[in-house]
Amino acid sequence: MKLPPRTTFLLSASIFTLVAGFCAWRLLPGADAGSMNCSTKAIMHFENMKDENVNGSIHFNFAPGGSGSIVVEGYTDSEAGWLYLQRYVKFTWTSKRISPTERHYRIGKWEASASSIDQSPDVIFDYFMREMSDSHDGLFLNAQRLNDKALLLNSINSPLFICTLKPGSKFD
Repeated sequence: MKLPPRTTFLLSASIFTLVAGFCAWRLLPGADAGSMNCSTKAIMHFENMKDENVNGSIHFNFAPGGSGSIVVEGYTDSEAGWLYLQRYVKFTWTSKRISPTERHYRIGKWEASASSIDQSPDVIFDYFMREMSDSHDGLFLNAQRLNDKALLLNSINSPLFICTLKPGSKFD
């Protein structure tokens, strides 16, 4: 059976459009690309390792739409003593995929606040946030997938964090 040229062209164009649309749907990043929610535990020592450190849990939430939060809760040890720490950081973020298992997060505008039960000195939390900063005004985190449930988070100055993905969260 021989099809007329016009019909062959329309059929070919339709198949091409369907295949191109399917490929774009599967390959182009979605609106929530880079969103991720994970938790880790950390002990961070600062300039005076005997009297300035943070021991706590850190919860990272890179929500869809470019807004996110970090919650740091635990204890600080300083000249003021062993005091409870609970800080909230709200921020905006952008992300860039580096490889199938690695993504860079640039945290732009961020604002921190203490909970009503936080007793720790601001200078210790400022040290903590500075550890994740780079040479720019914002913060920078590199995330690398270790397996389906864990990520390795680090920045230029900070120690490495092994961050466990929370249920329902995925790292794409």
